[in-house]
Amino acid sequence: MKSSKSWLPGAASLWLPLLVLVGGLAAVWAGVALAADVHRSAGLFPGRVVATGFREHLTADVEYTGPDGVTRTETFEHQQGYVIVPGRRVQIRVWPDEGRAEFDEGDKHTTPIVLGGLLTLLGAGATVLVFLWHHGVGRERLELGWAWLSRWR
Repeated sequence: MKSSKSWLPGAASLWLPLLVLVGGLAAVWAGVALAADVHRSAGLFPGRVVATGFREHLTADVEYTGPDGVTRTETFEHQQGYVIVPGRRVQIRVWPDEGRAEFDEGDKHTTPIVLGGLLTLLGAGATVLVFLWHHGVGRERLELGWAWLSRWR
């Protein structure tokens, strides 16, 4: 019987590239879902903070005019990272079909798409190399292929 030390590195080298590939695809999917949610909205509308909650409650009452031209005052929770004071101008993103509005957080979907794309490329390349290695393509052939590819640089 083999110990766990003998099979663990081999199994990790087989499954790790696939896990990186799947993780990259999941990150791209999450970024695309965030982008789709942002682009479903009616857009950005200027708002003015009317009142704020206590320091431990991160809430702000904001007055804004929505896409239908009606001025509303709503209470928003925020994780903006800076202090929101009464009188401050803010941007509100509105989804009129869902009756939902929130503070605009900027491009929060770009990072998962870019990082997921990089992880996907890394995982796909490593998966191909592991597949070739385990199906008889030896080190000499991989070095020959690398030499052939390096000519094109």
